[in-house]
Amino acid sequence: MLTLLEVQAAIAFEQPGFRATEIDGKIVVEGTFVVTAGSAVCDPAGPLARYAVRIELTHAYPRIEPRVFETGGRIKRDPDHHINGDGDCCVTVWENWLATAADTGIAAYLGGPLREYFLGQFWFEKTGSWPFGERAHGMEGMEEAYADALGIANRRKDILYYLRILRLPRPRGHWPCPCGSTRRLRDCHDTDLWSMHHRIPPHLARAMLVRLQPRKGELFKAGF
Repeated sequence: MLTLLEVQAAIAFEQPGFRATEIDGKIVVEGTFVVTAGSAVCDPAGPLARYAVRIELTHAYPRIEPRVFETGGRIKRDPDHHINGDGDCCVTVWENWLATAADTGIAAYLGGPLREYFLGQFWFEKTGSWPFGERAHGMEGMEEAYADALGIANRRKDILYYLRILRLPRPRGHWPCPCGSTRRLRDCHDTDLWSMHHRIPPHLARAMLVRLQPRKGELFKAGF
């Protein structure tokens, strides 16, 4: 469970221009996000850019993704800038980060995905290109990110089948192996699936499935 004290400690080190308070059961962080080439606290070169930002967190973080708003109007409101009309920022594909990051604490989020997002915005503002590459928008980008997290080719049918397996407490050994061999999972890549299961636990696989919005019958056809 994330606490206000944890958030206050994290921002004191990562982003001292922020202030955190608790409002109606949410932790709200507001202030200036400073983009630097190094540490926001002690980079001798000084800041590259500043953004007015509001972050809404729940105590269930990291299971529930933070909502991040750029409130100063510096970023153009359109999908090509990875921001919605109300200033809601598309920081990262959340489940991909949870599945691949060694540390998913709030300090790691501030110094990782959030810093990369605003550094990317600054760089795009100056050069017209994204420094860390760019995923496709919407569902296409989500599928790409989930395939990366799973370590498989980006094919929707395969992604759905892997997630169908991983959403369960334990892989079903009698199901067809997702490698396409037609052998049962227990007789084929059972060990690999267990390893993947540790990286992407059932609650995360279920969240990914919900985000993919499978059509009626699509989930049950996947892999068979």
